[in-house]
Amino acid sequence: MAAVIMDSLTAADLAQITGSSKRLPNSITGLKPTNPALPVINGAPISVPYHSIIGDRGRGDSPNSSDGVVAYWSSHLDSAQSELIVPGPHGSCELPQTIAELDRILRLHLGIRSTSKPTATVAQVGR
Repeated sequence: MAAVIMDSLTAADLAQITGSSKRLPNSITGLKPTNPALPVINGAPISVPYHSIIGDRGRGDSPNSSDGVVAYWSSHLDSAQSELIVPGPHGSCELPQTIAELDRILRLHLGIRSTSKPTATVAQVGR
């Protein structure tokens, strides 16, 4: 795969994307604010319903918050159907608030009535 990428990109392309004509694009260089692909991606409309769950390291200072890796302003999308700020770091996927919100979203899109205290999450039922 690396050879195919190297063959399809010129040295100038690689230098523009990664800062080096010898380095392959990766997740770190791909997320740099200077990545020329980001304006193209950011300009593309999202055509499916989506929701945001954003960490703020528990400081409660949104919209000036950060999950320790990504600033709130970079995570926030105006047209999200819902947004929940959870008090945690970038890896907040295991927090009870995050799991409860994912369960709420899944139930919403599956047309399952939400309960105040589910006996099992939608993910557990699907196993």
